[in-house]
Amino acid sequence: MTKQSMRSSKTDNNQPEAKGSLPGGIRQKIGLGALALLTLALPCSLMAGPTIVQIDASHEGAPTTTVLDSEGYNVYVGPLVSIPAVEYGALVDLFGVDNYYYPGSQIADRDWWFTDPRAPDPTHASVFIVWIDHDYGDYYNGYYGPFYSGDLRIGFNEHKPGGYYRTPVNAAPIQSNWVTLYSDATLVLKFKGFKPNHGQN
Repeated sequence: MTKQSMRSSKTDNNQPEAKGSLPGGIRQKIGLGALALLTLALPCSLMAGPTIVQIDASHEGAPTTTVLDSEGYNVYVGPLVSIPAVEYGALVDLFGVDNYYYPGSQIADRDWWFTDPRAPDPTHASVFIVWIDHDYGDYYNGYYGPFYSGDLRIGFNEHKPGGYYRTPVNAAPIQSNWVTLYSDATLVLKFKGFKPNHGQN
């Protein structure tokens, strides 16, 4: 409740008609108290702007990850998500943004694959994989954690020059500009991956 609304409530309670309706005033105070408690119980993401995650893989070396407007996050680059001789990879856990175990979790798991049109084999032309899931373990891909908290997680892999991933049906060509992969009131996920010499040693 703001200072202005508190002053308004006091002013209303000093008016004759407000004094004459004591049960109504009590009901109003109880309602305002319940609303305040409900506001405190809501996840932070419902009260603030979206968390923004930007993955920039358009330069040489490992992609750069930027996280904006998040209460807390962790970037993991260990063996759960990458094979150093083959690929770059990271898992970005966003704490308190959207939790799999919390009632009302809204963001569904999904993935995006990006291909290099210059790849010699169109069936194995993917260079980047970006995905959204929750940190409860991924039984299909064989990795788990690292926190097992159920929190929203952004993952990505980039195949190092000289090799490619398979090309799934939902693959799209790499774009040179920022592409918004996902956007709602909770999360905005952006990706940029084109680099002129990918696939060349």
